[in-house]
Amino acid sequence: MSTHSWTRRSYEADVLLVPLDPTARAAVTALPDELPGITVPGASPLVDSRQHVEHADVITLLIHDLAAIDHDAVVRLGEAARATGTLLGAVVVTPDLGWSGADEDAAAAVVRDHADTVVIVPDMPPVLHLLQVLRGGTRDTAEAIA
Repeated sequence: MSTHSWTRRSYEADVLLVPLDPTARAAVTALPDELPGITVPGASPLVDSRQHVEHADVITLLIHDLAAIDHDAVVRLGEAARATGTLLGAVVVTPDLGWSGADEDAAAAVVRDHADTVVIVPDMPPVLHLLQVLRGGTRDTAEAIA
């Protein structure tokens, strides 16, 4: 009977994480040790992301405040992802798993139009797990259990 080893990834994807609003940027800045192997652009997501988009296997937009995102940035990142055949996902972190207001609705519509997948979560821990899954999982069982 064969046994399976969970100590290595079967693949390792290049994941580009683009925080689109100040709260998302602050959340990512507070968790540098939680994002091993994940590329995060600098303060200007569009300018800094261009160099990474062509090399990324997956682009993930991180949004905490829908009303504060730049719609044009979402459109341009969506077009860049499509031009390179790169999967573009969006994660919206909202504690009540919803939003209200015209600004949030308009931003959500832009995100839905340009992202291949949109995930809504109540806080950051699921985002960290999702990013590791996209990247190829954890390196060993000790990390997976922790």
